[in-house]
Amino acid sequence: MSARVVGDRIRGLFGRSSQEPAAPAAPRRSLNEIGLSTGTDKASTMHDYLGVYERNLSHLRDRDFLLIEIGVHQGASLKMWEEFFSRARIIGVDINRSCRRFRNDRIRIRIGDQGDPELLRSLARKRPLVVIDDGSHQWHHQIQSFRAFWPHLAPGGTFIIEDIHTSFGRYIPVYGRDGGAKAYDFAAELASGLTGSDFADPAIDDFEAYCRETIDSMVFLRHSVIVHKKRYPQPRFTVGSVREQPGRIWSTDVGSAYDRIPAEVVGASPRISGLLDELVADSPVVVEPAWSGLLENVTVYGAAPTATADRVLLDETMNCARNIRRTSGLFRTDDGEWVLERKRVPVELPPRADGRTRVLLKQTWDANYGHWMVDALPKVGLLAGQFDLAECAFVVNQREDDSPMRRVVLDSLELAGIGEDQVEFLSQGEAHRFDQLVVPGTITRHPVTKTPFAIRFLEALAEKVEAGAQQRIYLSRNGGDRRRLVNEDAVMERLAPLGYQLVRPETLSLREQIAVFKGATHVIGNMGAAFTNLAFSPAGVQVLTLATESMPHDYFYDITCHKDGARYRGLQGRAVGEGPATMSSDFEVDLALLDECVAWLHD
Repeated sequence: MSARVVGDRIRGLFGRSSQEPAAPAAPRRSLNEIGLSTGTDKASTMHDYLGVYERNLSHLRDRDFLLIEIGVHQGASLKMWEEFFSRARIIGVDINRSCRRFRNDRIRIRIGDQGDPELLRSLARKRPLVVIDDGSHQWHHQIQSFRAFWPHLAPGGTFIIEDIHTSFGRYIPVYGRDGGAKAYDFAAELASGLTGSDFADPAIDDFEAYCRETIDSMVFLRHSVIVHKKRYPQPRFTVGSVREQPGRIWSTDVGSAYDRIPAEVVGASPRISGLLDELVADSPVVVEPAWSGLLENVTVYGAAPTATADRVLLDETMNCARNIRRTSGLFRTDDGEWVLERKRVPVELPPRADGRTRVLLKQTWDANYGHWMVDALPKVGLLAGQFDLAECAFVVNQREDDSPMRRVVLDSLELAGIGEDQVEFLSQGEAHRFDQLVVPGTITRHPVTKTPFAIRFLEALAEKVEAGAQQRIYLSRNGGDRRRLVNEDAVMERLAPLGYQLVRPETLSLREQIAVFKGATHVIGNMGAAFTNLAFSPAGVQVLTLATESMPHDYFYDITCHKDGARYRGLQGRAVGEGPATMSSDFEVDLALLDECVAWLHD
């Protein structure tokens, strides 16, 4: 047998000789080569997107992920994506039912209109990593689609807006016929916020502010914009109750239903009057028990929102946050979930050295006097029968050492029998993780519901303070820098002869404010946080609030409803100065209407 034959048999038994290199694998086609072969207009013969796309997406070529493309047409780009991304799952979206013919093992087809918000939401919930908008090219569809998908896009994901040149030239009458903002201007505004960062103009809304936190980079190319999302973990949270959590859970009866009192607003727009009318008609107000609990392994984000280990945000910590979309580094999506918008590593808090059990009194917006006094402080009462207050430590939001609100927090807790050594001030700029934390239940629903429990708690605190002698008071806000009453001197010329004393609440201690309101039977003033002290007023208090034209009547009206025999009226003024009227505008009131309202107050 020849040496050659022996060698062949050996190679047959043991495989190829190490000296013989394997045949090189055939090079994979570039994205543009694939696009040219499938006939997509994204290739170099038309829009010429694909070279840039490949540089931005090639790291995903062999990954398992979800890609969604809006706009299927003849299926050319779906075939391209299928070959280029060897393991991707692909969903094509189109209004044309005939596009179903492009379905296969890795490609699904969803039939629907890009202008349908529910369709977009249902697709966004699938949390794709890549979205390509090659749909109708109408500006409002392009903007709506980005807004729907971006909060749900997986970290490190990419959103591509194609054919954005329809924002220019001869395309304007065709694709901008709804008269809304141009898609290009929308994208340029995002780029401005990204590039300018803290130096850019303020975000136009909460969504843009969220984008500034989560956009990593943007690429503008011919006819297209690529938006990349930051890669850090962005966990999502549902909202649930303390009642549903494991641990030591208890409920507290926080009062029966209460009635709204009659009320009206004078000189107001139909919108402001209508809002108060709706509130007055919402009677009786049903009050649910408050559920509190001693929970384990929870994280408090920023000002108050608190999450369990399985990512449930506790509704009892979301009072003022329910009506907004961004708080404490969290953003609320259209379907009610919350997503962490910036990278946060919680600070681990070990048990206190004194062995005291921590109780959460943090509250969104509690730098405001009213939110602290009514929405947060009365939660102390929910511990009755469960914990000795002396054995508790109370977690509150950090205040500057010399700030008036720090003094209010300490003085109000002292009235409740809690010493300064029991108060733990924690930063709103960080997240804190607790092995154990008492989360008190809900006692208010901002801005329109205060439970009888909350008001009775504050009235009990006021029993430790002697009532002031002045029965008629006027509350001024003119010591501040916004929502000032510019004709206040003229107002006081009418009120002083009737025995009204001008009160500047910011100059008074907490006990002094309680004393003033405890003795006041008639309260008139520029509506603001000091009206929270109506909780300390006697039954039958008569209230006239003066407000700038955009200010609704809800929070302080609801407090008044808890005072037997009380009456409430609002007088709407008119904003002065340049710019649009807002709740912060300085204003003036009509003196003839004031006279009418004062006469009503003393009728």
